[in-house]
Amino acid sequence: MRVSPHVHALLLNCEIELASGARIPRFVPAYVIEAERLTVVDTAVRSSAPIIFDYIESIGRKPEEIEYVIHTHGHFDHVGGNGIFAERATPRFWAHPNDKAIIESLEYQERVRPVGRMREQNTSGDVTVTDLLHDGDTLDLGGGVRVDVFHTPGHSPGSVSLFIPWDGTLFCGDVLPEPGAIPIYEDVRQTLDSLTTLRGVSGATVLLSQLSDQVWTGDDVRRHIDDGEAYVRRVDRTIRQTADRIGKSALFEEVCRTVLRELGLPEAAGALPIYQTTVMAHRATEPLGELST
Repeated sequence: MRVSPHVHALLLNCEIELASGARIPRFVPAYVIEAERLTVVDTAVRSSAPIIFDYIESIGRKPEEIEYVIHTHGHFDHVGGNGIFAERATPRFWAHPNDKAIIESLEYQERVRPVGRMREQNTSGDVTVTDLLHDGDTLDLGGGVRVDVFHTPGHSPGSVSLFIPWDGTLFCGDVLPEPGAIPIYEDVRQTLDSLTTLRGVSGATVLLSQLSDQVWTGDDVRRHIDDGEAYVRRVDRTIRQTADRIGKSALFEEVCRTVLRELGLPEAAGALPIYQTTVMAHRATEPLGELST
Protein backbone atom coordinates (compact mmCIF):
# COMPACT_ATOMS: atom_id res chain seq x y z
CA MET A 1 0.00 0.00 0.00
CA ARG A 2 1.07 3.59 -0.55
CA VAL A 3 1.99 5.22 2.78
CA SER A 4 3.37 8.55 1.52
CA PRO A 5 3.75 10.26 -1.87
CA HIS A 6 6.75 8.18 -2.96
CA VAL A 7 6.71 5.19 -0.59
CA HIS A 8 4.84 1.89 -0.74
CA ALA A 9 4.92 -0.62 2.14
CA LEU A 10 4.53 -4.40 1.75
CA LEU A 11 3.98 -6.66 4.76
CA LEU A 12 5.41 -10.10 3.99
CA ASN A 13 5.15 -13.35 5.96
CA CYS A 14 7.97 -15.70 6.91
CA GLU A 15 8.86 -18.07 9.75
CA ILE A 16 11.84 -19.22 11.76
CA GLU A 17 12.23 -22.99 12.06
CA LEU A 18 14.17 -24.01 15.16
CA ALA A 19 16.45 -27.04 15.41
CA SER A 20 13.66 -28.75 17.38
CA GLY A 21 11.34 -28.38 14.41
CA ALA A 22 9.22 -25.75 16.14
CA ARG A 23 8.21 -22.88 13.87
CA ILE A 24 7.91 -19.26 14.94
CA PRO A 25 5.75 -17.19 12.55
CA ARG A 26 7.15 -13.79 11.65
CA PHE A 27 6.55 -10.98 9.22
CA VAL A 28 8.95 -8.58 7.59
CA PRO A 29 8.12 -5.41 5.66
CA ALA A 30 9.81 -4.29 2.46
CA TYR A 31 9.40 -0.90 0.84
CA VAL A 32 9.31 0.46 -2.68
CA ILE A 33 10.35 4.07 -3.27
CA GLU A 34 8.69 5.24 -6.47
CA ALA A 35 11.10 7.86 -7.81
CA GLU A 36 13.04 8.35 -11.04
CA ARG A 37 15.47 5.77 -9.68
CA LEU A 38 13.15 2.96 -8.61
CA THR A 39 14.39 1.78 -5.23
CA VAL A 40 13.60 -1.12 -2.90
CA VAL A 41 14.41 -0.92 0.81
CA ASP A 42 15.28 -4.48 1.94
CA THR A 43 14.39 -7.57 -0.09
CA ALA A 44 12.81 -9.53 2.81
CA VAL A 45 12.96 -13.32 2.26
CA ARG A 46 13.33 -15.45 -0.87
CA SER A 47 9.60 -16.08 -1.28
CA SER A 48 8.93 -12.32 -1.08
CA ALA A 49 10.73 -11.43 -4.31
CA PRO A 50 7.88 -12.38 -6.69
CA ILE A 51 5.39 -10.52 -4.48
CA ILE A 52 7.52 -7.37 -4.58
CA PHE A 53 7.93 -7.67 -8.37
CA ASP A 54 4.16 -8.11 -8.84
CA TYR A 55 3.51 -5.05 -6.71
CA ILE A 56 5.96 -2.97 -8.73
CA GLU A 57 4.14 -3.98 -11.90
CA SER A 58 0.80 -3.05 -10.28
CA ILE A 59 1.97 0.58 -9.90
CA GLY A 60 2.99 0.76 -13.55
CA ARG A 61 6.71 0.15 -13.22
CA LYS A 62 8.87 -2.83 -14.14
CA PRO A 63 11.11 -4.86 -11.80
CA GLU A 64 13.92 -4.44 -14.34
CA GLU A 65 13.81 -0.70 -13.56
CA ILE A 66 15.03 -1.24 -9.97
CA GLU A 67 18.29 0.72 -9.76
CA TYR A 68 18.92 0.66 -6.01
CA VAL A 69 18.41 -1.85 -3.23
CA ILE A 70 19.09 -0.14 0.09
CA HIS A 71 19.57 -2.33 3.16
CA THR A 72 18.59 -1.08 6.59
CA HIS A 73 20.79 -3.93 7.86
CA GLY A 74 22.12 -7.27 6.77
CA HIS A 75 20.09 -9.93 8.57
CA PHE A 76 18.67 -12.93 6.69
CA ASP A 77 15.07 -11.70 6.67
CA HIS A 78 16.10 -8.40 5.08
CA VAL A 79 18.47 -9.69 2.40
CA GLY A 80 16.81 -13.00 1.55
CA GLY A 81 15.63 -11.91 -1.88
CA ASN A 82 18.96 -10.43 -2.95
CA GLY A 83 20.01 -13.24 -5.27
CA ILE A 84 16.72 -13.07 -7.16
CA PHE A 85 16.89 -9.27 -7.39
CA ALA A 86 20.44 -9.49 -8.74
CA GLU A 87 19.30 -11.84 -11.50
CA ARG A 88 16.15 -9.92 -12.44
CA ALA A 89 17.24 -6.29 -12.16
CA THR A 90 21.04 -6.05 -11.53
CA PRO A 91 20.61 -3.13 -9.10
CA ARG A 92 23.26 -1.44 -7.02
CA PHE A 93 23.19 -2.83 -3.47
CA TRP A 94 23.72 -0.29 -0.68
CA ALA A 95 24.61 -1.10 2.96
CA HIS A 96 26.62 0.17 5.91
CA PRO A 97 30.20 -1.18 5.99
CA ASN A 98 29.64 -2.81 9.39
CA ASP A 99 27.04 -5.18 7.88
CA LYS A 100 28.77 -5.68 4.53
CA ALA A 101 30.38 -9.01 5.44
CA ILE A 102 27.16 -10.70 6.56
CA ILE A 103 25.39 -9.63 3.35
CA GLU A 104 28.17 -10.79 1.05
CA SER A 105 28.53 -14.18 2.77
CA LEU A 106 25.34 -15.69 4.16
CA GLU A 107 27.36 -18.73 5.24
CA TYR A 108 29.47 -16.42 7.42
CA GLN A 109 26.31 -14.81 8.82
CA GLU A 110 24.95 -18.25 9.71
CA ARG A 111 28.13 -19.03 11.65
CA VAL A 112 28.25 -15.80 13.64
CA ARG A 113 24.46 -15.29 14.05
CA PRO A 114 22.55 -18.55 13.62
CA VAL A 115 18.78 -18.20 13.29
CA GLY A 116 17.30 -21.66 12.91
CA ARG A 117 17.09 -22.67 9.25
CA MET A 118 16.71 -19.11 7.94
CA ARG A 119 19.60 -19.30 5.51
CA GLU A 120 18.48 -22.61 4.04
CA GLN A 121 14.78 -21.79 3.79
CA ASN A 122 14.58 -18.05 3.25
CA THR A 123 17.56 -16.74 1.28
CA SER A 124 18.44 -16.77 -2.40
CA GLY A 125 22.19 -16.20 -2.49
CA ASP A 126 25.04 -13.83 -1.80
CA VAL A 127 25.48 -10.51 -3.57
CA THR A 128 28.26 -7.93 -3.61
CA VAL A 129 27.57 -4.71 -1.73
CA THR A 130 28.38 -2.27 -4.50
CA ASP A 131 27.97 0.97 -2.52
CA LEU A 132 28.53 1.85 1.14
CA LEU A 133 26.26 3.95 3.33
CA HIS A 134 27.62 6.19 6.08
CA ASP A 135 26.04 8.45 8.66
CA GLY A 136 25.22 11.77 7.04
CA ASP A 137 25.12 10.48 3.46
CA THR A 138 22.39 11.56 1.05
CA LEU A 139 21.23 9.47 -1.93
CA ASP A 140 19.68 11.27 -4.89
CA LEU A 141 16.78 9.27 -6.36
CA GLY A 142 16.00 11.93 -8.95
CA GLY A 143 13.18 14.43 -9.35
CA GLY A 144 13.99 16.12 -6.04
CA VAL A 145 13.58 12.93 -4.02
CA ARG A 146 16.52 12.29 -1.70
CA VAL A 147 17.22 9.81 1.06
CA ASP A 148 19.17 10.94 4.14
CA VAL A 149 21.13 8.26 6.00
CA PHE A 150 21.57 7.90 9.77
CA HIS A 151 23.77 5.22 11.34
CA THR A 152 21.57 3.70 14.06
CA PRO A 153 23.32 0.60 15.47
CA GLY A 154 22.09 -1.59 18.30
CA HIS A 155 20.08 -4.23 16.49
CA SER A 156 23.13 -4.82 14.32
CA PRO A 157 26.45 -2.94 14.03
CA GLY A 158 25.56 -1.68 10.56
CA SER A 159 21.91 -0.76 11.03
CA VAL A 160 20.87 2.47 9.32
CA SER A 161 17.73 4.56 9.30
CA LEU A 162 16.58 6.44 6.22
CA PHE A 163 14.62 9.67 5.86
CA ILE A 164 12.88 11.10 2.80
CA PRO A 165 12.33 14.81 3.59
CA TRP A 166 9.89 15.28 0.69
CA ASP A 167 7.54 12.68 2.21
CA GLY A 168 8.43 13.12 5.87
CA THR A 169 8.95 9.35 5.88
CA LEU A 170 11.40 7.78 8.35
CA PHE A 171 12.49 4.13 7.90
CA CYS A 172 14.14 2.72 11.03
CA GLY A 173 14.66 -0.95 10.13
CA ASP A 174 14.70 -3.16 13.22
CA VAL A 175 16.43 -0.73 15.58
CA LEU A 176 13.18 0.30 17.34
CA PRO A 177 12.11 -2.51 19.72
CA GLU A 178 8.41 -3.28 19.40
CA PRO A 179 6.52 -3.48 22.71
CA GLY A 180 5.08 -6.97 23.11
CA ALA A 181 7.48 -8.60 20.64
CA ILE A 182 10.55 -10.73 21.33
CA PRO A 183 13.33 -8.24 22.10
CA ILE A 184 16.21 -8.69 19.65
CA TYR A 185 19.18 -6.35 19.75
CA GLU A 186 22.91 -6.76 20.27
CA ASP A 187 23.83 -3.64 22.24
CA VAL A 188 21.55 -1.94 24.77
CA ARG A 189 23.28 1.44 24.98
CA GLN A 190 23.65 1.70 21.20
CA THR A 191 19.95 0.93 20.85
CA LEU A 192 19.01 3.73 23.25
CA ASP A 193 21.40 6.16 21.53
CA SER A 194 19.86 5.27 18.18
CA LEU A 195 16.37 5.98 19.50
CA THR A 196 17.65 9.41 20.51
CA THR A 197 18.85 9.86 16.93
CA LEU A 198 15.40 8.95 15.61
CA ARG A 199 13.75 11.52 17.90
CA GLY A 200 16.06 14.16 16.47
CA VAL A 201 14.97 13.69 12.84
CA SER A 202 13.14 16.92 12.12
CA GLY A 203 10.03 16.70 9.97
CA ALA A 204 9.32 12.98 10.40
CA THR A 205 5.55 12.54 10.02
CA VAL A 206 5.50 8.88 8.94
CA LEU A 207 7.42 6.16 10.80
CA LEU A 208 8.07 2.76 9.21
CA SER A 209 9.46 0.32 11.76
CA GLN A 210 10.10 -3.15 10.39
CA LEU A 211 9.29 -4.77 13.72
CA SER A 212 5.77 -3.30 13.58
CA ASP A 213 2.84 -4.18 11.33
CA GLN A 214 1.54 -0.61 11.63
CA VAL A 215 2.38 2.70 10.00
CA TRP A 216 2.88 5.42 12.62
CA THR A 217 1.95 8.99 11.72
CA GLY A 218 1.79 12.45 13.23
CA ASP A 219 2.26 12.62 17.00
CA ASP A 220 2.37 8.82 17.13
CA VAL A 221 5.85 8.90 15.54
CA ARG A 222 7.48 10.33 18.67
CA ARG A 223 5.12 8.36 20.93
CA HIS A 224 6.07 5.03 19.37
CA ILE A 225 9.78 5.76 19.67
CA ASP A 226 9.23 6.55 23.36
CA ASP A 227 7.21 3.33 23.77
CA GLY A 228 10.10 1.37 22.24
CA GLU A 229 12.55 2.85 24.71
CA ALA A 230 10.19 2.19 27.62
CA TYR A 231 10.02 -1.44 26.47
CA VAL A 232 13.83 -1.74 26.51
CA ARG A 233 13.79 -0.48 30.08
CA ARG A 234 11.00 -2.92 31.00
CA VAL A 235 13.00 -5.80 29.52
CA ASP A 236 16.01 -4.65 31.55
CA ARG A 237 14.05 -4.64 34.81
CA THR A 238 12.50 -8.02 34.04
CA ILE A 239 15.86 -9.65 33.30
CA ARG A 240 17.43 -8.33 36.50
CA GLN A 241 14.44 -9.15 38.70
CA THR A 242 14.21 -12.65 37.23
CA ALA A 243 17.91 -13.34 37.79
CA ASP A 244 17.65 -12.12 41.40
CA ARG A 245 14.53 -14.18 42.09
CA ILE A 246 15.62 -17.54 40.70
CA GLY A 247 19.20 -17.20 41.94
CA LYS A 248 22.69 -17.07 40.51
CA SER A 249 22.87 -20.85 40.23
CA ALA A 250 20.01 -20.95 37.70
CA LEU A 251 20.88 -22.01 34.18
CA PHE A 252 21.09 -19.18 31.66
CA GLU A 253 18.46 -20.90 29.51
CA GLU A 254 16.08 -20.94 32.48
CA VAL A 255 16.54 -17.18 32.92
CA CYS A 256 15.84 -16.65 29.21
CA ARG A 257 12.64 -18.70 29.30
CA THR A 258 11.41 -17.12 32.52
CA VAL A 259 11.94 -13.60 31.19
CA LEU A 260 9.83 -14.43 28.14
CA ARG A 261 7.09 -15.83 30.35
CA GLU A 262 7.14 -12.67 32.49
CA LEU A 263 6.82 -10.58 29.31
CA GLY A 264 3.91 -12.69 28.09
CA LEU A 265 5.90 -14.11 25.17
CA PRO A 266 6.32 -17.73 23.95
CA GLU A 267 8.95 -19.55 25.99
CA ALA A 268 10.05 -21.57 22.94
CA ALA A 269 11.83 -18.45 21.71
CA GLY A 270 14.18 -18.78 24.68
CA ALA A 271 16.23 -21.19 22.57
CA LEU A 272 16.90 -18.56 19.90
CA PRO A 273 20.54 -17.39 20.03
CA ILE A 274 19.48 -13.96 18.73
CA TYR A 275 17.20 -13.50 21.75
CA GLN A 276 19.80 -14.93 24.13
CA THR A 277 22.19 -12.26 22.81
CA THR A 278 19.71 -9.62 24.00
CA VAL A 279 19.64 -11.09 27.51
CA MET A 280 23.45 -11.22 27.61
CA ALA A 281 23.64 -7.61 26.40
CA HIS A 282 21.45 -6.45 29.29
CA ARG A 283 23.46 -8.44 31.82
CA ALA A 284 26.64 -6.80 30.52
CA THR A 285 25.14 -3.30 30.92
CA GLU A 286 24.59 -1.20 34.02
CA PRO A 287 20.93 -1.12 35.11
CA LEU A 288 18.78 1.32 33.18
CA GLY A 289 16.60 3.91 34.84
CA GLU A 290 13.15 5.02 33.75
CA LEU A 291 12.55 6.92 30.52
CA SER A 292 12.77 10.64 31.27
CA THR A 293 10.18 12.80 29.51
